[in-house]
Amino acid sequence: MEHRPIIFSLTGMHESGLRMLRAAAELRMASALDPATLQREVVGAEALIIRTGGVVDAALLDRGRTLRVVGRHGVGYDQIDVEAATARGIQVVYTPGANTQSVAEHTIALMIGISRHFTRMTAELVAGNYLARTSMTGREIAGKTLGIVGFGKIGRRVGEIAHLGFGMTVLYNDIVDPPEEDERRCKARRLGLRELLQVADYVTLHVPLDASTRGLINRETLAWMRPDAILINTCRGPVVDEPAVAEALDAGRLWGYGADVFTVEPPEPGHPLIGRPDVLLTPHSAAQTEEALRNMATTIAQEILGVLRGDPPTYPVNDPFQVEHVRQQLGQEPLYRGSR
Repeated sequence: MEHRPIIFSLTGMHESGLRMLRAAAELRMASALDPATLQREVVGAEALIIRTGGVVDAALLDRGRTLRVVGRHGVGYDQIDVEAATARGIQVVYTPGANTQSVAEHTIALMIGISRHFTRMTAELVAGNYLARTSMTGREIAGKTLGIVGFGKIGRRVGEIAHLGFGMTVLYNDIVDPPEEDERRCKARRLGLRELLQVADYVTLHVPLDASTRGLINRETLAWMRPDAILINTCRGPVVDEPAVAEALDAGRLWGYGADVFTVEPPEPGHPLIGRPDVLLTPHSAAQTEEALRNMATTIAQEILGVLRGDPPTYPVNDPFQVEHVRQQLGQEPLYRGSR
C-alpha cells in the first residue's frame, strides 16, 4: 500500500494548493492555534504548514518527532524557530515571490491613499459632509523621491512601478547587493539608511523581521525623516515603533503613515494609530488577492511534497546540506535522494 504522509496545516489556503496536498497525502487541519492544541495535534505529522497564525517553536518541534519539513505559506518566517528546526534535521521552506505583485500594488495604493487623504475624505462622505472635498489638499506621487528600505523582490517591484509608472526617483538601502539589471530598470541609487530617510518624500519598508530590523524605525530614525514625508510598512509590524510614529505625527514631524502590519496582530484596543485621519491601515491583507493566494498555495504545496519525495527544495530557508548533515549526526534517514 502506498505511503501517504500526514501533513498538518495551521492554515486554510487556496483550493489549488489543497487539491495538490490531498492528492498525495493525508491533510489534517489544526482545530485551534494555541500551543497545547498544536502540540497535541502535530504528533505523527511529517510536514507542517503555517501562514500568519500560530508559532512553530522548539516545544512544538519536539512534539512533532516525525516532522521532516515545515513550510511557510508566505514570505516572512519569523514565526518559525529556524535554528531549532535545523538542529532537529527539519527542512524549512517558504514562498518568496508568490505575493510580490500583490504587496507591491498594495504599497503603491497606500502611498496614493495617504497622499489624497482617503481616510479623512471617506469618513466625511459617510458622515454626509460632501463639501469636505475642498477642505484638504492632497498631492501627487509623480516625480517624488521614494526611499525603499529592503531592496528584495517586493522592494524592487515597488521601485519598478514607482519609477516606470510615476517617474519617481528611487533610492534604496539594503545589506545585500541587488541584481544590477534591477537597479538599472528603475535607475535606483543605493544610500545609507540615514541619508535615505533624510531626503525621501516616501519611505517604504520591505525587510524581513530579525534582530537587526526589529524597531528599525524608532524615535531616532524618525527624527531623520522630513516632516512632509510619508512612511509605509507592508513587511512586519515590529520593524516600526508604533507609539513613536504616533508621536511624530502629533508633533508634525511626519506627514502620514500607512501600514498593513502591526506589532501585535490583531492589534489591541486603544492602538495609537487606528482611527487617525493621517493614517491609512489595512489588516495584513496585502497578499489577500486571488493571484497571490493561488501562487502561495501551489508553491508551498509543491515545496512540501517535493521534500517528502526526496527532492531538494527550490525555496529553502535553512541550508539543505546543513539539514542533511544534522540528520546524519542524529542517525535519521536522509531527506534527499542520493544524500548518502
